Amino acid sequence: MKKVLLLFALLWGCQHGEVRLDDDDERFAALYADLLLLHADYERVIGSGGTFSKLDSLQHIFSFHRVSSEQFNTQLIRYKEEPDRWLKVQDRALSMLNQRREPIVQQIRSREEPLNAQNRK
Repeated sequence: MKKVLLLFALLWGCQHGEVRLDDDDERFAALYADLLLLHADYERVIGSGGTFSKLDSLQHIFSFHRVSSEQFNTQLIRYKEEPDRWLKVQDRALSMLNQRREPIVQQIRSREEPLNAQNRK
C-alpha cells in the first residue's frame, strides 16, 4: 500500500510541477524560431561573402511578432529565473521549425520522384 501511495505522490508531483506554456511563451517561441532562422541565414550569407543587415532583419521580426525590445528583455529575464520554462520554449520553437520544414521536404521529395524514375530507366 505504501508503494502505491508513493507512486501516486510521485506521479502527481511530476504532473503538478510540469511547466505549461502561456500565450507569452507561445509568442516568444514563434519569435525565437524566426531568430534561429535569421541566424542561419546570416551565417550562410556572410560565409559566402555577401552582406546582410542583421539589425533591419531583427527589427522586422520583432515588428512581425508585435514584440518590443522591452517585452523581449522581460521574457528573457523570466526565462533566466525559470530555466525549465526556457527549455520548454526552446522545444516549442524547434517543434515549430519542424512543422514549417515538413511541407518543404515533401515538396522537394515530390519533385525528386519523377527525376528518380527517369534515372532508373
